[in-house]
Amino acid sequence: MNNYINPFEGERANALSDDEVLQFYIEDNTYARFIRSKRNIFLVGERGCGKTMALRYNSFGVLCKKAKQDGQDIDFSTIGIHISGSSILHKQEYLLLVDDFRRSITCEHFLVLSIMWEIANSLCKATEIQDAIKQESDRLLQDFEYILGFELKKEYDFFTVVRNFTLHEARLTQNKINRYDSDEFYDNTMSFSSTIIPFIELIKSISIFNNSHFLLMIDDAQTMNEYQIKILNSWIAYRDHANLSFKVATTKVDRPKFITSTGGTILEGHDFTSIDMEKPFQNPDSDFYILAKKIVKKRLELIGLNNTEAEDFFPEHPNFTKDIEACKDFVREEAEDKYTDGANKKINDYIYKYARAKYYRDRLEKGKANMPPYCGFKMIVAVSTGIIRNLLEPCFFMFDLASSNKDIDIEKIDCSIQNQIIIEKSKELWTFINEGLDSSVENCSREQAKQISQLFNNLMILFRNRLKSHKSEPRAITFTVSQKTTHEKTYNQVKKLLDIARKSQILYTRTSRSKDDGKLETYYTPNRLLFPSLGLDPEGQHARASLKASDLWNAAERNTPIPYGDDNETVKQQTLFDNYE
Repeated sequence: MNNYINPFEGERANALSDDEVLQFYIEDNTYARFIRSKRNIFLVGERGCGKTMALRYNSFGVLCKKAKQDGQDIDFSTIGIHISGSSILHKQEYLLLVDDFRRSITCEHFLVLSIMWEIANSLCKATEIQDAIKQESDRLLQDFEYILGFELKKEYDFFTVVRNFTLHEARLTQNKINRYDSDEFYDNTMSFSSTIIPFIELIKSISIFNNSHFLLMIDDAQTMNEYQIKILNSWIAYRDHANLSFKVATTKVDRPKFITSTGGTILEGHDFTSIDMEKPFQNPDSDFYILAKKIVKKRLELIGLNNTEAEDFFPEHPNFTKDIEACKDFVREEAEDKYTDGANKKINDYIYKYARAKYYRDRLEKGKANMPPYCGFKMIVAVSTGIIRNLLEPCFFMFDLASSNKDIDIEKIDCSIQNQIIIEKSKELWTFINEGLDSSVENCSREQAKQISQLFNNLMILFRNRLKSHKSEPRAITFTVSQKTTHEKTYNQVKKLLDIARKSQILYTRTSRSKDDGKLETYYTPNRLLFPSLGLDPEGQHARASLKASDLWNAAERNTPIPYGDDNETVKQQTLFDNYE
C-alpha cells in the first residue's frame, strides 16, 4: 500500500491544523446554531466527545478557510475566538502570592491578556482584514494607546502590534510580581471592562466589523483555577450581549461552580444555556450511531474509498450474524407460545430483551473456547460508549494492523483483526483499572484505587449474573444509585469513587427522567470496552439496574458481591475472569 495514511488518526483537536479540522469535522447544525448565537453557552460532555472540535470548527480562522474552499465571501457577522492554547492563560505562578486580592486581580490581568492575544492572533492572519485596516491602522493604534495608557511599538499592522504587546506585557507582569515586595504592577492591571470591552468596540469601528458579534470560546474550563472560574462567571453575568458572548466547554466531572468574584451566582436559563454534547448511542437509529457513520465515511474518503459505508469497511462476522438470527428464531417461538394473542409489540419486545442474551449466555456457559467474535461497525460503536475519541482509537489500531502489508490496498478490515484489537484494548483497560489508577488520576489514593478496582470487578460479575439469570432485564449494563438520603454518608463515599472513575473515563454518566417519579436522575454506564475481554455484550439494552449505595460500598471496600436478580438473592463469591483466563 503506497503513501500510507491512517485516516483514523485521533489527535486531540487542539493539535490539529485548521485544514485538518475542516477535513475531519462533521458539522452539526444544532450545535452550530447555539455556538454562533448571542447567548452564553456551556458545552458539556466528557473528554473526547467533540467539544473542542466544535469550537475549533466555528473559530474565525477555520471558517475563513472554509469560505475560501467553497468560493464564498468571508462571513464577518460572527467572529469565533478559540481560547485554549495561549501560554499566558496557563500561567500559575501568581497563585503563590500571599494576598488573596492580589491573586485575583493578577489572575484577571492574565486572563485579559490571553483573550486579547487570541483575538489579535486570529485577526492578524486574514489578508482581507489587513487590506481593510491599511488606511485605519494609525487611528486604531492611537485610539488603543489612549485606552490602555501605554505607548505601542508601531512597526507592524494594528493586530500584530496588539499581539506583540500582550506578550511583552505578560513578561513584564511576571518580572514585576516576582519582586516580592514590589507594588508597582498593581497600579496598571487590566480588567475585562477596562480592556476587552473597549478593545472589541474599537475593532467594531472598522467597517468590515461594524455588525460583528464576538464569540469568546473558552475551552477546557474544568482546568481553570478557582480565581479564573469566578472571574469568568462574573463576565458571563455581564448583561450586554450585543458585541460578545461566551461559549464555555467543560467536562461533566469537575464542572466549574457558578460562583462569581463578588459571591453571586450565575443561573442556567438566565445567564447561560447548557448543551449536552453526548448523544444517545444505544442503537443504529440513535444520533451517535448516525454521527459515527458520517465520521467514518468522511475519514474513508481521505484514502479514496468514496463509496464505502462504515458497515462494509468494518464487517460483522458472518457466523455472529447467523447465530444471532438463530437465537432470534428460538426466542420468537418462546414469545409466540407465551403471548398466544399474537401481539406483535410484546413479541418484538421479548425478542429484543432475550435474543442477544441467549447468544451471550450460551457462550458464557461454554467458556473461553466459545468467545463471541467482537467485530462489526455496530460493535465498534457499542464499545465507544458514545465518545468520538473512543470510536476512533480502535479503528486506528485496526487500520494500522491491517496496513502491515504495505503492498495491499485496504478495502475492509478483516473480522479477525477487529476482534484482536478490541480484545487487546479491553484487556489494557482492565490492567489500567487493576494496576494504575492511583498513579494516573489526580487526587486518587492507593486505597481508593483498590476500592474502584474491586467495585468494577463486582459490577462486571453482577452484569454477568444478570445476563445468565435475570428474568426481565438480563442485558442491563447501566445503573443508578439509591439510598442517597437514607444512607447519606455511604452514598457520598460511593460518589467519590464514581467521580474518580469518571475522571479516568472508565465510567460515564447520562441524565434522564426517572421511570418512577419523572425527576432527573444520573445513570452510570461503565466504559463498554470493559465487556469484550469478559465475553459480555457491550450493546446492552434500554434498562438500568437500581443499585443500593450500601451494596456498592461493600463491593468496593470489602470486595463482597453485589446482590442480583429479580428478588435480590445473595450470591457466592466469584472470580471476574472465571472461564476467560
